[in-house]
Amino acid sequence: MTYFAPAPPFLDDWDWDWHDEPQKPSWRVLTDGAKVLNARVGTGGPFKDYVGRAKTLLENFDFKEFSEAAKSRSMIRAFFHAWLSEPSLAESTLRIKTIDVLSASTSGISRLGTMALIHLHLMYFDQVDQWESGLFRAIEKAVTDAVASQTRNDKIPDIVEAVRAKPELLITATAASAASKLVISGEHSVEGLLADLELSGFEARRYRELLNQEVFLRRIENADPHGVNEFLSEISSDSVRKGPRPGGGYFGIDLLEALISRPKGIPSLEWLNAILDIAGDPRMSYTQNWSIWWSPLEESARETVIRWLSDQDLELFLRTIEEYGERTRNEDIQRMYPDRSKFLRGLQKSGLVRETRLFMPESARSFAGRTLPIRVLQTISLLEGTPDRSLIFIDCGRFHIVEGSHNFKIWIYEGEVHELLASRQRYSTHIDELRQPLADQYLHNGQRYKSVSHLGLWQYPVLYFLRQNLGIDIDPSTMMTTATYSDMLFKKGMP
Repeated sequence: MTYFAPAPPFLDDWDWDWHDEPQKPSWRVLTDGAKVLNARVGTGGPFKDYVGRAKTLLENFDFKEFSEAAKSRSMIRAFFHAWLSEPSLAESTLRIKTIDVLSASTSGISRLGTMALIHLHLMYFDQVDQWESGLFRAIEKAVTDAVASQTRNDKIPDIVEAVRAKPELLITATAASAASKLVISGEHSVEGLLADLELSGFEARRYRELLNQEVFLRRIENADPHGVNEFLSEISSDSVRKGPRPGGGYFGIDLLEALISRPKGIPSLEWLNAILDIAGDPRMSYTQNWSIWWSPLEESARETVIRWLSDQDLELFLRTIEEYGERTRNEDIQRMYPDRSKFLRGLQKSGLVRETRLFMPESARSFAGRTLPIRVLQTISLLEGTPDRSLIFIDCGRFHIVEGSHNFKIWIYEGEVHELLASRQRYSTHIDELRQPLADQYLHNGQRYKSVSHLGLWQYPVLYFLRQNLGIDIDPSTMMTTATYSDMLFKKGMP
């Protein structure tokens, strides 16, 4: 990797080329010159030999030889550079005892060495505690002590003075979180803040990563889940979601927890898509992707997203019925649509719906593809044996329903869901399998069912079956249009 060495404390001895201009250089020229030095001072020539020796000593570690080498300021800085340039070497040899030896060296740490130590801290930051517990705190203390030992330099700002002035934004365990608040408040952009903290010439990989992660989490915290949020398109990239989270694992887990806990009610499709882009569909529990992203989450989080997806399934199913009725000019379907829409939406609002699954022929899947993300489209089972009918399976726990778009009865089953309806590993299903043959299998298992044609007050026998046979009481007024409800009371009374 490329290491950008920090600028030295003074620039007076550098051979500036002012192109024969008689005036003194401006402050901007001075600081730009310092940034040029960042990339090249103190790392070439003989110092490379020091770094090479440091790597050799670390690879063939002997504590006595290491302690002897630590008496040299140049070797102290070389050890920091060796760890910066080779992460694997840092992981295997950067330890509390090595940091303590370097920090306590009688020769002290030079200003350039202090800059390298700060960079080392920012490069690996919280990850060092995975190598040895307490290592982060040891490096933080070494940085604090090294900065305190340096002469204050107000002539040209550098990272040493930045740490001296704002340690809470740079070197503490909560530094990235504190810095992110300045970005969210609008005081700085991320890059503007890094420049203000004198980090423009430093890679500071892990610190930058943590800062960006904190910014994303705070944006989610402050966002409207029902509005437009441009940052959502950024968080599903592999570089963000697969970044390491504090304590291990993928940062995408933290993103999911924040995205799921933030909304009160069903979020926008954009918000839901961001969750699916990070983790895929939580209903596909047999996949490796599910094991990576959904298994670490609480079951309640998975259930929440499944309920949101059920709402999307339901809306798509109803749009399919409505669109088919309009396209075919089928007056019967158009006439029945308000009652069927009210019934299914009422069931959804009742809080009983746990999960849904769509069965669609290829033509309807193409229609759904206009609005649904590909991840959701892939969960829709192909329905064979029909050119235009679609079905929806609705799991309500103690009972479940299979409803069709048209020319299909509504089927209500009690108890455990049959594999034909539940298994998402099955790509296609024939429509005839979901009629009487399926009902016969339920009956064989001792499970009651009821099938009802969409004629007259068809809601009445459905609600009657649920109440009388399963003890499930749903307010009929929430499942029927006002006109249908009044008609039922007049003709049949309450179910």
